[in-house]
Amino acid sequence: MTAAPGDAAVSPPAVRAPEPERVMLERLCAPAFAHAATAGSVSAVDSADAGAAAVDVLARIDAHPRYVPRRPQLLPQLTRAINDPAASAPSIAAIIAQDPALAGNLLRIANSAMYRRQDAPIEHLERAVALLGTEGLRRIVMAALLQPVIADDGSVFGRCAALLWDHTLRSADFALRADQGATRDDQHAAQLLALLYGLGGVVVVQVLRDTWGRRGDGVPEVGTLAMLLDAWSARCARSISVDWGLSSRVGRVLEELAGEDGQPAPSGLARSLRIHRAQAAAAMPGAAGRESVERVEPVELPRLAAEPSRLD
Repeated sequence: MTAAPGDAAVSPPAVRAPEPERVMLERLCAPAFAHAATAGSVSAVDSADAGAAAVDVLARIDAHPRYVPRRPQLLPQLTRAINDPAASAPSIAAIIAQDPALAGNLLRIANSAMYRRQDAPIEHLERAVALLGTEGLRRIVMAALLQPVIADDGSVFGRCAALLWDHTLRSADFALRADQGATRDDQHAAQLLALLYGLGGVVVVQVLRDTWGRRGDGVPEVGTLAMLLDAWSARCARSISVDWGLSSRVGRVLEELAGEDGQPAPSGLARSLRIHRAQAAAAMPGAAGRESVERVEPVELPRLAAEPSRLD
């Protein structure tokens, strides 16, 4: 169970030998496909063409700016605030109040099953600040800031995007709770990486939605989407980080996850992100009993003091 914001962090279950990312993604997205007609009448050629068209767009995602979310204007200011141990909840709330959409996202997250601690909904920012406290507010402000626009249209693609973002929020929460001894900068760098990776996944879903819609009826196989997510989420996240001018440290980890740095397997913070994502998958509704998760020693978040995570 997720610890209530502001409470002492409870060491989350670590994951020994996480299952392959593609397998996890296919299971995460499967509920969205449960009641949908699959490709059916769409020919194998049309299906292959749609997949190839998606790869073509994803490989040149920088040339398709409509898929890359804009950098939130308050990102540098809020990053400095949440990394400042002297910043108070009211001072952080004052920054959030400058953007009504951000305040609305924060209230939605505060009212979610992950954070809500009472029956009555939280309807005002001031009330959220009072209930969450400074540390609780720090935990969710970046998630609210990076919240993507997901069309709730009832389609397979809309449901997949919502499931993936739910999983992203959980993995970001595990990143913050992974090691009580980690510095604030390191924990929030881990949280930012989890959120960026999730944004990359939403971009992949949007690209496949558009390329599939131009080529046939029905929906693709869940395995097709999982394959694209596995191959392109980190690369899209890397493009977002470059477009937003984030630190080179963030970019290096995303390159490692994308397999672009020549390393055969993730290590350090990249490996921790994989573990947090596996923990989050196990915490999703209906995930009990998955064999990939075992209770072992808590994950230690790698210290990355070479470069600060603050944005200038």
